[in-house]
Amino acid sequence: MISKISGKIYGKHSDHIEIEIGHGITLVVYMPPSNISTLIDEDRIEEVFTSLQLRQDSITIFGFLDLQDRITFEKLITISGVGPRLAVAILSAMNSSEIFQAIETENSHLMTQVPGVGKRTADRMILELKGKLQAPQNTILTFESNNEIVESLTALGYSTNEAKSAASKIPTGQNLSLEDRIRIALQNISSND
Repeated sequence: MISKISGKIYGKHSDHIEIEIGHGITLVVYMPPSNISTLIDEDRIEEVFTSLQLRQDSITIFGFLDLQDRITFEKLITISGVGPRLAVAILSAMNSSEIFQAIETENSHLMTQVPGVGKRTADRMILELKGKLQAPQNTILTFESNNEIVESLTALGYSTNEAKSAASKIPTGQNLSLEDRIRIALQNISSND
């Protein structure tokens, strides 16, 4: 098992990187596009947490910039119907904390927003992974209450990312009505403009 590699980024592509690990050896590592986009440039030493997947017809390395994402990936691929490519797509659309929150709050609607994840697969992931995923550091279960806010903001024409970002900045621990939370989220969006 190859659990981590370090090396110089030789090439960046839409779904993978080429990383030179030394002695003339360059590996192709498939990564979530969200991870690839955070890599600053080529010719830089990077540390990538990896998962080696053996299939009858291929050997593929999947990589993540965060250890928790690799752990989440390995849990996701244990679910029937969730292969490595779909798990990478899920981790590109949502980070480990968001996946944990969606599963623990049984929010299948959030999971089905990922291309390739239907209601049946989302329900299976929730059923099989609830209580089995480790909470990433600094995770606060906020999706249950913020999901209504995200839906309201997207209905007003804001992007899902804008809505999630604004909802995540709403103070927790206060007993605010839905209207108050939406008002605060709208203020958060306008303060970013």
